Amino acid sequence: MTKLQSFVFRIILFLFGAGIIALAFYLINGENDLSQIDKFTWISIAIMYVAFFCPFFFSHITIGNFSVKIPNLALVWTALLLYIVISIVIIILLNTYHISFNMAVIVQAILVFLFAIDIYFSYFASTHVHNVAVEEANTRQYISDAKTKAANLILNVQGLTTEYEQIQKTILKSLEDIKYMSPVSGNAGTDLELKIIASINSLSQYCEMISEGGHPSKFENEANNLQLLIKQRKLVRN
Repeated sequence: MTKLQSFVFRIILFLFGAGIIALAFYLINGENDLSQIDKFTWISIAIMYVAFFCPFFFSHITIGNFSVKIPNLALVWTALLLYIVISIVIIILLNTYHISFNMAVIVQAILVFLFAIDIYFSYFASTHVHNVAVEEANTRQYISDAKTKAANLILNVQGLTTEYEQIQKTILKSLEDIKYMSPVSGNAGTDLELKIIASINSLSQYCEMISEGGHPSKFENEANNLQLLIKQRKLVRN
């Protein structure tokens, strides 16, 4: 079932359930005038029904978010069941023991407010935290890749002949600075890290060409480019 088909199916279920509630309202009350308590009861039932469908509309479990959504669902369903049970108790007390109507309205409003907060923290706030964590992991991954590739390049550069001694010193100094590179927020750091990785890859290819007897003309320019990129990255701060 596609996302669109799933959404349409949930809409149909929601409307079907709402139709049942509307039918029950008509059969029980007909055209009779409703008292304050009756209005409160039916409005509470309608709100409970909408709250009951919240997990069906907000939750979309996939392989990618499976581990994140399961705890959220448990939190939402626990809060939902508590809300429905307390609401039903209030309705029974109001109709049977005639507790204060104003107090019943206040308690019901507080319950709806608390359930809305639970929905927010379960789905939206936790999703934001998860996205931040993923972004930070990706940022650290680029730095980790750069350090791994730098370690490999060091071995290749150290094997160069004295003909490339000056370029060798430039590259090794630049690669030493990569060891102290730390994650920063924002795209500026990520863009530079990707360029540094690309530059290291190019230098590795040039080293392989030299070992095979080649003389790449862009080797020195690329070494200087790497040095410049790392200097620019060091200026990026949180």
